[in-house]
Amino acid sequence: MSADEKQGALATRGAVRMWTQEEKDLVWEQTVKAKEENLPLTEAFRRCAQLLPHRSEAAIGMLYYNVLRKERQETAPKAKAPETRTRAEFSIDPKLVEAFQGLPEYIHALNRRLETLEKRLADPDPIAILQAFGKLGSSLGSLADKDAYIRKLEEENAKLNETVSELKDNLAKLKAAYDDALGIYDMFTNMASISQIMSLGDFKQQMKTTLDKWGNVLNITFARSV
Repeated sequence: MSADEKQGALATRGAVRMWTQEEKDLVWEQTVKAKEENLPLTEAFRRCAQLLPHRSEAAIGMLYYNVLRKERQETAPKAKAPETRTRAEFSIDPKLVEAFQGLPEYIHALNRRLETLEKRLADPDPIAILQAFGKLGSSLGSLADKDAYIRKLEEENAKLNETVSELKDNLAKLKAAYDDALGIYDMFTNMASISQIMSLGDFKQQMKTTLDKWGNVLNITFARSV
């Protein structure tokens, strides 16, 4: 390459390229958009450098601060639409409403009853007091009758216990007599010979025992069989 060609290339490379209107509009739009998105301006300059490869980020920044910001007026940021909040629907249980429907009337009736009771306490009825004492006296009389009846039952129970004790004694005596008779019978049946049986006497004799209603032995007699 000759010296003249090198000089021309350097002159061409060092020449300043003017900003076109389209480039200015692009840089301005990107900066406004970055502000709306709350991004730094350096991010807007970086985007412009990607869209304009022949322009550096530094050159784009100088264009914005030295030219565009002075020439153009930024529009006010768009107001965000107010967020519509859906109000939670308030619903009441029908059963709860039904339960509270008669509550005022019930409270009113209860207050009237309380007022009536307060009046009675402040000015009691003498007849009602006498009737109350009469009922109290009758209840005390019935208690006395119950006590007398209980004492009577206790006396009868004591007599029955005495009778049971006597019957137990008679039963013990009767059992002793039965055991004696059973012993004699066993001895009689276990004798080996007629001579041993004859030694007891005439075995044809029959023993007759007389007892009272309680089982006591009153008399014993022997009767010969014919």
